[in-house]
Amino acid sequence: MAGARTGGEAEYYDRIGLVVGLEIHQQLATGRKLFCGCRQGGGAEDGGQGASGGFTRALRASKSETGRYDPAAVFESGKAAATLYSRGAAGTSCLVEEDDEPPHDLDGEALRTSLIVAASLGSRVFRELFPMRKMVIDGSNTSGFQRTILVAQGGSLDVGGGGGGGGGGGAVGVQSVCLEEDAARLLGGAAGAREYCLDRLGVPLVEIALEPTRASPGRTRMIAVSLGRLLRASGRVARGIGTIRQDVNVSVGGGPVVEVKG
Repeated sequence: MAGARTGGEAEYYDRIGLVVGLEIHQQLATGRKLFCGCRQGGGAEDGGQGASGGFTRALRASKSETGRYDPAAVFESGKAAATLYSRGAAGTSCLVEEDDEPPHDLDGEALRTSLIVAASLGSRVFRELFPMRKMVIDGSNTSGFQRTILVAQGGSLDVGGGGGGGGGGGAVGVQSVCLEEDAARLLGGAAGAREYCLDRLGVPLVEIALEPTRASPGRTRMIAVSLGRLLRASGRVARGIGTIRQDVNVSVGGGPVVEVKG
């Protein structure tokens, strides 16, 4: 960090070739879940770990449409022999979360919010939107996949200058805007087993992936704050601890990309 002190923070990180890309996952304040009528849960008002009663599932990796196994799925499937699920407080989960009933119609309010967010970023909205399956078998989804809708691509986020240090204002490109369902809430795990609560599974999220950019930590913080303020200004997003999470993708000097989850 001596170089950062003598030559300035922005100059130091530019010299080592630091590239940062942010992915923001923000819960939407629709009051219900994305594919059923259950109310949103997972907060302090639901009594921490939720109501008693649950069931056990064992997930395994399966071949994709290409006839191959996803290496990440195979790796995750070997971590735990079984997963225990708690249903959570009354009204926060149903047979949809348990994967014992097909998903209901897509929540229209969540879709409208994702379109508003895409428009505010100047993104190009697709004429047709389809739920896709993203394979996830770490136990955080009872079905073994996450439902995701690619809503828009392109656009930019205006980042104001001043404050935070390490670079001025400007614009950061947007890769994609997605509407997806949140994962189950992890309660704990030991001895090859995990335990989740279903009260958070299916809560609507808007996922915004920004273009990788040459940015210092101070500049990166400004980008995250600017995006958070834009989402809050909509008046349609949830507030509180755990309602917004971000993944940070970093690389140095053209090296491999490392993703820091959550």
